[in-house]
Amino acid sequence: MAYEDMYLKDQRPKVDCLVFDLDDTLYPVSSGIAAEVLKNIHGYMVEKLGIEKGKVSDVSNLLYRNYGTTMAGLRAMGYSFDYDDYHSFVHGRLPYEKLKTDPVLRHLLLSLPIRKVIFTNADKVHAAKVLSRLGLEDCFEGIICFETLNEGSGGLFAAPILCKPSEFAMEHALRLANIAPQRAVFLDDSVRNIQAGKSIGLRTVLVGSSCRVKGADHVLESIHNLREALPELWEEAEKAEDVRFQSKVAMEASVIA
Repeated sequence: MAYEDMYLKDQRPKVDCLVFDLDDTLYPVSSGIAAEVLKNIHGYMVEKLGIEKGKVSDVSNLLYRNYGTTMAGLRAMGYSFDYDDYHSFVHGRLPYEKLKTDPVLRHLLLSLPIRKVIFTNADKVHAAKVLSRLGLEDCFEGIICFETLNEGSGGLFAAPILCKPSEFAMEHALRLANIAPQRAVFLDDSVRNIQAGKSIGLRTVLVGSSCRVKGADHVLESIHNLREALPELWEEAEKAEDVRFQSKVAMEASVIA
């Protein structure tokens, strides 16, 4: 079995991109941000859309399960609202001070010289604030966010919202970012997002769990364990660096000679 695993590993295309979810992936759920987001979503449903307070929890859960996000579900159910207003209400009042600079993760990301991209269902303002608080704003090539997948939709017409875990939305996102799924690793805290990623050909890492689930190639209790789960990425980077160093020494020797 060990020989077969090594053979299959050697046959896989080399990874040239890491695709990271944002919330509860780059930082732990224990930060409390997710709970605050949910509270704000419920508040928006009551204050802005007139949904009965006693029903918002059940409605929100139902829409989240069936449409990927509560926001997408509200749009699909016919509610008309401005998307920027929704994001401002849900994310604009978050206690971002709960997020702390993460030098360990920063070093880990910068030590790996391949493409790194954020893929989040959240809006670009929220993504930028989170990365800034974590001290990771310069660690990623780009951000695939709500606006990326829903460009030009202000929420005032019936276009469906594109978001994870829709396989169509995820494939569209990869095309926009010029990412080949067979050469990318996808990291997310959501089991259904991971399973969707696996279905479209991505290698997958479930973050924030110690239990292997269907669709997850690896599981990490913390994003800080990334190198332990995928040591081959750093091994390949170190080999490439050795080759560059040896080439440089050879060139300098020939010049001296």
